[in-house]
Amino acid sequence: MKIDFHSHILPGIDDGSRDIEESVELLDYMADDHVDIVAATPHYYCGECSVDHFIERRNDAYERLKPHLKPHHPKIILGAEVLYNHVLVGNEQLSKLCLQGTDFVMLEMPYRQLTEDIIDDVEKIYTRLDVKLLIAHIERYLHFTSYKELAQLMGLNVLGQINAKSLMKFSTRRNCLKLIKDGYVHVMGTDYHRRDSGHALIGEGYEILAGKCGKDLIRYIEENGRDILENRDVEDIG
Repeated sequence: MKIDFHSHILPGIDDGSRDIEESVELLDYMADDHVDIVAATPHYYCGECSVDHFIERRNDAYERLKPHLKPHHPKIILGAEVLYNHVLVGNEQLSKLCLQGTDFVMLEMPYRQLTEDIIDDVEKIYTRLDVKLLIAHIERYLHFTSYKELAQLMGLNVLGQINAKSLMKFSTRRNCLKLIKDGYVHVMGTDYHRRDSGHALIGEGYEILAGKCGKDLIRYIEENGRDILENRDVEDIG
């Protein structure tokens, strides 16, 4: 089962798809790539609106898109890409942003050095709020923090996601392969925003990984995806 765990395909809600036409076109790309399920994960910034208001806007965007979905399109499951903020530690509304049918929240880390306080907060989020965490596009943070600090984060009871696009360039591919080798990568996403923004599809990422690591890694990623959607415990995944 091919699952895209990270996308911005809902129309007009964030910096992703501008309108229904573009959303349908992105879903057409994914259908041609034989994606079975795509997680719609629009950005959520806790300083900009309440969780309930965000969910209302997200669900409205999905309802506007629904009449235009085609039988061959991947199934859409709703979620959010939640930007880390210290106040999340005490936000009991966070569980409402879980990936549909699970207790997993996709958490985006800040684009700056990862400090002990930030890493401690991440641990507090999943222990105090009874959610499970999937860390978004973990390879990106190496532009801002050291591998040692990122390894501290991923050494927590969390899962990691990488973007297919990061496998297309040698420099970012090297980081992804090291993260995979060290056991920090569990699933993949496209992080698709706009049709003209040069994203890579899941199948393109699979092709690179199969060549570099073998097809067993693809099976591992797909099995992890199924386990997440079945809401298995983090320690039982991977």
